[in-house]
Amino acid sequence: MQALEPIPIPAAVRWREFRTRVIPFLVVFGIIGAIAVMWRNHTGQASMQGIGEGFSANITAPQVVRVEKWLVEPHSVVQAGTALVLVAPADARAEFDRLRALYELARVQSQTSPAEDNAMNYERLRIELLKTKADLAIAKVKFEQAERDVARNTPLYREKLISADIYEMAVSLRDALKAEVTEWSKAIAQIEQRMEVLRSIGEPSAAVAKKDDAWLKELEVAQAAAIKNLEPHTLLAPITGMVSVPIRQAGEFVQAGEPLMTVSSTRAENVVAYLRQPYRFDPQVGMTARITTRTSQRQAFSSQITQIGAQIEVLTNALALLRPGMLVDAALPVILPVPSGVNIRPGEVVDVTITEPGNKSSITAAPAAAPHL
Repeated sequence: MQALEPIPIPAAVRWREFRTRVIPFLVVFGIIGAIAVMWRNHTGQASMQGIGEGFSANITAPQVVRVEKWLVEPHSVVQAGTALVLVAPADARAEFDRLRALYELARVQSQTSPAEDNAMNYERLRIELLKTKADLAIAKVKFEQAERDVARNTPLYREKLISADIYEMAVSLRDALKAEVTEWSKAIAQIEQRMEVLRSIGEPSAAVAKKDDAWLKELEVAQAAAIKNLEPHTLLAPITGMVSVPIRQAGEFVQAGEPLMTVSSTRAENVVAYLRQPYRFDPQVGMTARITTRTSQRQAFSSQITQIGAQIEVLTNALALLRPGMLVDAALPVILPVPSGVNIRPGEVVDVTITEPGNKSSITAAPAAAPHL
């Protein structure tokens, strides 16, 4: 008996059989595999939001000043040390203080130096010494004359040729002149001893004169610096960043410490992530984290926790999420540094995934829900 040819099965029938018998099993196995992968990747990890944190510096008036001219345009990027604004002191006492400083310097320059005063006093003391020696010499001559008078009157008094009054007067004059000679000698000795002590400062050397000149030069430099502070000066940018719109315009007067402009950095140095209660785990310094940006071309990089907040903080930035029944949104801040090769803007929201200790699986970023203010 001749075998019959098999009846051909249409492709539509074969596809219908495949869909009813095979595809359900593939879908179930795929779902099971996806659940296994998600369980492996997300179990032991914490996903939360973070925000880039940069630096900002306020440009303030050092004293009462008048804004003369702004040297930069608003929203321009400047380097550290760039001139920002020209200000001029506007204190009414500034000109008076400058004139008083000039007067004090002129008065000091017109006066003699301490070394010259010491030399003049030393010369005056030397003249007094010479006068004292002259008085001593005169007293010695008078004393010798009185000695001779007493020597002549003594035999005459014994022979009753002169009265007792004349003899006693001669003796008294001799004794007085002797005491005068003694006192003048003591005074001269004391003056000479004192002059010997004062000789080092009474006869100034060239070194002392140079020292006085150096002191006067230092005073002149300090006076010039004080006058320079009263002149218009330029305020510089303390950090590299973008300047804001000026708070004060040219021609306005501002008080000391009043802000004029803000310079904000263009790159975030750290990412501050916030862990809300209830905590899935306790964060620790050194934990590994993966940070993912939300730009059109997403960037992902690894970092480590370097600091954990000391207290729960109330969120007032873009990450604040006001949940039903809550008056404020509070969370624990976690600090993660940004590598030098990654550029994140200050205030930019990123997704942070932290790996808990003991989980060695690969880390994948899990974006969190958008914040609602």
